[in-house]
Amino acid sequence: MVIWLTLKFYTENYTLHQILFDVPIIVLKTLAAIFLIRWIAQKFFVERQQYILFLLFSVAALTITGFVDLLRDYLGSGRTWSDLPSTGYIIIHSFYYSSADLAAPFLMIMIKKYFENQTSLAVIKEQQKDAELKLLRSQLSPHFLFNNLNTVDALIDSDTQKAKTYIARLSSLYRYFIKTREDDIVPLEDELAMARDYFYLIGTRYGNAYTFKIEEEYAFKQHPDKKTHTAHRSMKAYIPSGALQTVIENVVKHNNVLHDTSIHTYLIITEDTITLTNSKSSKVKNTIESMGTGLKNLKERYELLVGKTVLVTETTTHFEVSLPLVNLTTKE
Repeated sequence: MVIWLTLKFYTENYTLHQILFDVPIIVLKTLAAIFLIRWIAQKFFVERQQYILFLLFSVAALTITGFVDLLRDYLGSGRTWSDLPSTGYIIIHSFYYSSADLAAPFLMIMIKKYFENQTSLAVIKEQQKDAELKLLRSQLSPHFLFNNLNTVDALIDSDTQKAKTYIARLSSLYRYFIKTREDDIVPLEDELAMARDYFYLIGTRYGNAYTFKIEEEYAFKQHPDKKTHTAHRSMKAYIPSGALQTVIENVVKHNNVLHDTSIHTYLIITEDTITLTNSKSSKVKNTIESMGTGLKNLKERYELLVGKTVLVTETTTHFEVSLPLVNLTTKE
């Protein structure tokens, strides 16, 4: 403001005396108006929510501070009190003097506050997202450990060696859960290793009632320039932690096997997705265990983490869940 006013008065042929007299008064008047308006806004707009009083006191504050500027203009140019115009003119121009000078400072303050608020909002959203993700991760089936302990108890009496293997697989599964409990996304290959342990537990517990198979389409692809094979892109793919556990658990939770039939489940890996497809039982389970919100939570986690959608397709004979993969290059 000082630089701009000095240049303005210089181009208008003001004397050095006038510049030294006028510029400090305008700056002080503007600062006074800013602090007055801020105090009035805090008292009447924010705290008391008395908007009419806020408007009236703001106009009065601008008029009073503007009158100081008007006096500066008249007295600084050699005029006297008797040269002041009518009361109406004084009120209108006093308000104009202050409001015009406040425009630029208030604009700068608003821009600064806007970006500060945007930054704060981004931090709050990030904190909220982290809290939601932790909540969703904590909503795994509470029956999982209980059911597996029952299986171990039955195996100890019937097949000790198989019980040891079962415990080893169960331990491996829980080590994985503990290792990834704070991870948002994990390598797909780690989730597949977890899935194989999970398949073993289900197969041991239910026998041939459920079958699982992993199919990797384009498991290897040939380099266009070299006659060598490179690992499938899925080895660089990532997936939300526990995603496969959720969809595999969903198969058992919602299908009640009848007689000698089996529920056949396939994990099909492509370039961009991993899809679980399972046949459906003619009799759907209606237990407390099947009333969970696993798929719903998984969809919300995908939206929060990577902004991608989990696709669920259901027919009378099959149920399919397609999970998008997060593919990362070595450079990324």
